[in-house]
Amino acid sequence: MIGMPMASAQAHVDPDGPAAVHLGRHTVTVDHADAGPTPLELMTGALASCSALAARSHLARDGDRGEIDVVVTLDAGPPTLLYRRVLLPFRLGTRDAHRLVDALERTELTMMLRPAFQIRTQVEHAGELLT
Repeated sequence: MIGMPMASAQAHVDPDGPAAVHLGRHTVTVDHADAGPTPLELMTGALASCSALAARSHLARDGDRGEIDVVVTLDAGPPTLLYRRVLLPFRLGTRDAHRLVDALERTELTMMLRPAFQIRTQVEHAGELLT
């Protein structure tokens, strides 16, 4: 028996056009010919946005509020690697940076992608890697 879906999408293509992907009430144009993001760009975008939202929630609990950028790149490998960089305009201590990485490792999307991809996460402050 199939349970309630966590998410769903529907894609429609005409014979010569890009895909119209319906995500809930939203529609995204997806294309390999630059009419929209490619499917791989959507995947890296999904991980970046999931990570940014999770980082914001995690850091807000500790009183750290501010802008957060997350950059995800896909390296074909081998092994296939998703490299996630969390860029912060404010400083975190080493322990807090490790707690943030641990929180990102437990997001649903990270756990779902992990069987197929290696995912490496780094936290940076003003270009300085926080270890």
